[in-house]
Amino acid sequence: MKSDRSKQLHGSRNKTHKLLPLVAGVAGFAAIALFIFIILETNDNSSRLDTSELTTKDNFNPQHKLESADLQALRWDEVNQALATIGNDESEIERLTHLAGDVATPPAIYLSGLLLIAQQKPELALAAFHSLSLQSIPVSYLYAPHRLQQVLRPGEQDNYLSALRVAVANNALPTLIKARIQARDGDLSGSFSSYLQTDPARWASYDLESFSRIGSNQGLSVDLARMISGSIASGRVKTGLLPQLKQIANQPVSNSEIASFEERIKNAIRKNAPEGRVAIESAKMLLRDRKIFISRQYQKLINLYLTAEPVKLATETVLLLFLSSVDQSNLQQAETWGQELKRRHTEAEVKVWVNKMMASL
Repeated sequence: MKSDRSKQLHGSRNKTHKLLPLVAGVAGFAAIALFIFIILETNDNSSRLDTSELTTKDNFNPQHKLESADLQALRWDEVNQALATIGNDESEIERLTHLAGDVATPPAIYLSGLLLIAQQKPELALAAFHSLSLQSIPVSYLYAPHRLQQVLRPGEQDNYLSALRVAVANNALPTLIKARIQARDGDLSGSFSSYLQTDPARWASYDLESFSRIGSNQGLSVDLARMISGSIASGRVKTGLLPQLKQIANQPVSNSEIASFEERIKNAIRKNAPEGRVAIESAKMLLRDRKIFISRQYQKLINLYLTAEPVKLATETVLLLFLSSVDQSNLQQAETWGQELKRRHTEAEVKVWVNKMMASL
């Protein structure tokens, strides 16, 4: 019986030609396609660095010009409200930058950093942030300095990021900032779950980085497209983000993006950066799984992924697990991996092929 089953399995490989193009053309890329990096545009005059989801209070009247006394009494939970009061008046931004520079309280110094960014003076802004001790800045306010540090000093130690990672682990960040850090560090499934809890109206241009990374995961790309499409339909997404979001949700990765991504991963590997280490581990796992499957140790492969989350696996691994489960007449596992294949690829021919294989059990 098992011999017949094995023959049926290996004979069926000829029937997988409709599925294999989904894998073969991207197998090497998919093994490390956990991230697609989009660099923050530092010369974007349309928006300042976002401090979204921070607690604010309506203590400021837009008609009232802030003075030194206001800045001296400024609390952390009023920083966003102060920014809203200032608006886009360049002369007012410059005036308040000078005022804030003479106030020694951490919230005022932090505000001066944001205002310096608005004036396209990022080096001075980073110096303002660096003048504050890490302990004096609430974790929810560490994201803007982190972003600026990454843009201006990408090769240096980022203490802001270290503190943000601790806050993620302790669930001490606003959900949107948590989602961004999770995506940056490769926890794409966790990041996607966090984004589901955010308000699309708060998404900013650099959330496109996170979405691109999440979309590079074959198991999450379908769900990401649905989330983006639903958010667009709700009318809560900023108009300026619509073209990029539609592109992420609907269009495949271009050859130039793949080439750029591969170069980044190579650099990350050479520098032993976290992205590089994840890429190496992912490639090793994929190679291991191929060897196990080729040697026909199907149950061993199944056992390796009994508690795995399907969305975190490459499509090639899901396909190998499905075929292995069919060979072992494991209906439960075959159902799990077959459903995952159909979820990712809604083509009728894929559904027919998976159903035919299931019917053979």
